Parts: sequence; structure tokens; C-alpha cells
Amino acid sequence: MGYMDLMSKVENLELIGGMIKHFGANPGKLDSVFDLEDGFSKTIWMNNCIEKLQKDPASARMLDERYMGPDYNLDELLKLPKNSLGYTYATLMKSMGLQVHFYKSRDRPSLDDLSDYVTMRVRKTHDLYHTISGFNMYLGEIGVIALNVTQYAYPAFMLVDLIAVAAACFPGLAKIPESEKLQSGLVFDTLSKGIKMGREAKPLFPVKFEEMVEKPIEELRKDLNITPIKEGPSWYQYPNLKDAGLS
Repeated sequence: MGYMDLMSKVENLELIGGMIKHFGANPGKLDSVFDLEDGFSKTIWMNNCIEKLQKDPASARMLDERYMGPDYNLDELLKLPKNSLGYTYATLMKSMGLQVHFYKSRDRPSLDDLSDYVTMRVRKTHDLYHTISGFNMYLGEIGVIALNVTQYAYPAFMLVDLIAVAAACFPGLAKIPESEKLQSGLVFDTLSKGIKMGREAKPLFPVKFEEMVEKPIEELRKDLNITPIKEGPSWYQYPNLKDAGLS
């Protein structure tokens, strides 16, 4: 099923239109993204994503292992040194009021199928991508998603970025309130930064972040060849995070 086939169906057009409006007005709600991910399950587009991952030896081992790691405990992570990955991640999640186990609301009954495993792993590590990349949880979503798509073409995120571009270029189609409209220049700039980061970084899918929570975040970024975004659509610009020592 190609993108034109996907978009040609009335129900999918309604979903796409709803997502454009959704992202403009309610960036923190995820039901539409979950629906989109479910729609790509076991398609040729998801198979293409899996094939890309299998070409990288470390990612292929992750697929064979079906690694998910332990659940995150924010209170425990906040006890780690302030320069650590775990402390940074927990502070970011707490400060933003984000639910660490949001992905379990649409859990898969089994991870035997590679499509299901990749989907759940992407969901679990999504906010860790935000943490190490510096992209914030609003416009920065476009950058994080572009990073992901550049590395292994996760299909739902490919379409989300296309939707973001469409919403910026044709805001009238989505009936987004004037105050919520995104400038096309900002969207394209953030998209290009995510693509550049994805090209330069080492493969992120096989990274077992759960086993690196005590590691200094800047050391991890150096290991992964990531220079975080600290200006523009960056969580480093949030005053409450600066007050928490993340600057």
C-alpha cells in the first residue's frame, strides 16, 4: 500500500485531516498517532523499516533479542547525578508533566511479531530521543521524528512529518486557529536539523538506554555523535528546566 493508496480512502483522509488539526491544537495527545502506527502494522512500509534495521548488525541483534529493558522509575532516576542521562530524562518528564508509561495504553499482547516489537520499542524510547537530541515536545517533535525517519524509515513518523509540512504550507486546510499555526520556515528548518542529526548520529535503535541511565549525558551524546539542539525548538529554552539545572 503506497501513500497515495493510503490517502485515497475517505477514512484515511479524515484521519490525516484530524491529525493536522490535532497537532496544531493538542500536541500532547497521542491517540491519533497510535491509530496511525496501528494502520501501518504489517504493511510493506513497516517491512521496509524492519529491513533497514536488519542491515545494521547491532539493530539486527536487538530485533532478535526483542529487548525492551526495565520500566522507567522517575523518582529513582532523579536520585542519579545531575549530569546523567537518567536524571536529565526524569527531570524533563516531570517538568513537562509527561506520562512515562504512555506507550502502555496501547500495549501489544505479544512482541513475537517484529512489527509489534519495533512499534513498542519506538514508543518507549521516543522521549529519550527528545532527551539526547535537545528537541522540545512541540515543534521539536518534527525534528525528533525526522531523526528517526532518517535512520530507519519508521512509516508512521514519515507520514507525520509530511502532515506537519502540509499544515505549515497550507494552514487554511486544517482550520487551525491563527495563534496555533506554524510558520513554514520554522517547520522546514526543524525538519532539516532532525535529518542532519539522523545522518550524522550512530544508529540509535540498538542503544539500550535503560542500561545507560547513570552515564553522563554529554558523554553519551559524544559516543553517539549527537550535537544537541539548544536554541530554537529546544527544551533547553524552557525556564523551568533551566531552574532545574538543565542548561
